[in-house]
Amino acid sequence: MFGLHPNAEIGYLTSLGENLFQTILSVSGSSSANAGAASGVKGKIAAFLKELPENFNMIDMQLKIEVKTPFMIVCIQECEKMNCLLDEIRWSLTELNQGLDGALNVTDAMETLQASIEINTLPPKWALNTNPTLKLL
Repeated sequence: MFGLHPNAEIGYLTSLGENLFQTILSVSGSSSANAGAASGVKGKIAAFLKELPENFNMIDMQLKIEVKTPFMIVCIQECEKMNCLLDEIRWSLTELNQGLDGALNVTDAMETLQASIEINTLPPKWALNTNPTLKLL
C-alpha cells in the first residue's frame, strides 16, 4: 500500500501487530476493582518472591578472584547489576503485596506494577535495571 520494500513491509506489519495486541492487553479486564484480579496478582507475587534467587555475595566474590582479567571485571559488573535488579524486584513486590493487603497506600507505581503483572509484561521500573529486551515477564 505504501510502496515499501517487502522486508520493510514485514517490519511495519510486525510493529503494527505488536501495537494492536499491546492495546488489546492493556484494556482487557485489568480493573483493580475485580476481587479475583487482586488474588491472582497476590498469587503471582508469592510465586515470584519464592522463585527469586538470593543476591550475589560480592565480598566473597572479590576475595576469591586472584587476578582481575577483563572477563572477571565484566562478571563482577554484571553481578552488581543483577543485585540491583533483584533488590528492586524484591522491594517493589513486597511493597505491592503490602498495598494489596491494605498496609500501605497504593501509589501510581504500584498500580503500574500490578497492571504489568496482570498482562505479563516487564514493569517499567524493572526495565530500567535490565538490558533492553522484548521478552515477556
